[in-house]
Amino acid sequence: MKRYALFLGCLIPQRIPSVELAARRVFERLNIEAVDLEGYTCCPDPIVARLMDRKMWLAYSARNLSLAEQHGLDLMTLCNGCFETLFEANEIMKREPQTKREINELLAQAGKKYEGRVNVKHVVEVLHEEVGVGQIKKLVERPMKLKLAVHPGCHLFREVEGGDIWRKPRELDELVLATGAKVVHCKLDRLCCGFPMMQANEELALKQNLSLKLACYRHLAVDGIVVPCPTCGIQFETGQVLLRKYGARYDIPCLHVVELLALALGVPADELALDLHRSPVPLLVQKVLTDV
Repeated sequence: MKRYALFLGCLIPQRIPSVELAARRVFERLNIEAVDLEGYTCCPDPIVARLMDRKMWLAYSARNLSLAEQHGLDLMTLCNGCFETLFEANEIMKREPQTKREINELLAQAGKKYEGRVNVKHVVEVLHEEVGVGQIKKLVERPMKLKLAVHPGCHLFREVEGGDIWRKPRELDELVLATGAKVVHCKLDRLCCGFPMMQANEELALKQNLSLKLACYRHLAVDGIVVPCPTCGIQFETGQVLLRKYGARYDIPCLHVVELLALALGVPADELALDLHRSPVPLLVQKVLTDV
C-alpha cells in the first residue's frame, strides 16, 4: 500500500467537499493510504502571499511540510496552487541553507522544525506514477462515454529547473483517457482560467479569460470540463454564473479529475455529493448512468 500525507488545502473542505469524498473513495479502490495532517494551515497562496512577504510565505509552507515529516511521509496535494507553494518552498529551502535556518528560527517558536526530508507531489503524479494508467483501466467499472475538455491550470506546469513542464499535463490527459473518455483540446488550453485577476478586475477576468475558454469548449461540443485544481473548478463554475450579467450564458459541467475517476471506478454517484456543484454536474452524471 502506498502511503502519503494528504494536504487538502482550504477550498476543498470549505467549498468543494465532493472532491474530498471522491478522493478518499478513489484512494480506497487504488490501495493508497492518505494520512490526514492534523493542524495544517493554508499553504499559503502561491502568488499574492509570496509577493507580500516571502519569509512569511516560506514559514507557513515549512510548517505544513514539517507535519508531513513528522509522519515520515511525502506530501500529496489535490490542488495546483497548494502544489506550487509547497513544492517551490520545499525546493527553495533545500537549496538555500541560510533561508532554511531563518525559517527554522521562526518555526521553533511554534515547536516545529523543517528538515527537508519530504517530497511534494500532485495527486495526478501519484495516480499516474505510483498506481499507473494500466492498473486504473483494469479497475474501471463504469466506462466514461464522454467527450471531455481538460484544463490543466497554470501551476500544474511547475517543474524543477530543466524539467519537462508538460509531464504532469500529459499525465492528466492519460488519467482521463483511462476512464474511457475522449479528450479534446483547443488552442486556448494554456490560457489561465482568470481566477488570479478576479479581485482586481472581474469583468476582464471573465470576458478575456474564462469566456474565451468556455466558448472554445462549447464549439467543440464537450460533455464537460475536467480540472486538477479546486481553484480552477470554482472559477469555471462560479464564473459561468457571473458571466450571465455580462450577457454570456454557458452551462458546461466541470468536475475534478478525482470525481471523474470515482465515477469510473464504480463509486455510487449519490455518495459523492456531486449536487453541490454550481455547474450542471448532475446532468453529466445522468448521462454517464444512462450510457452504461
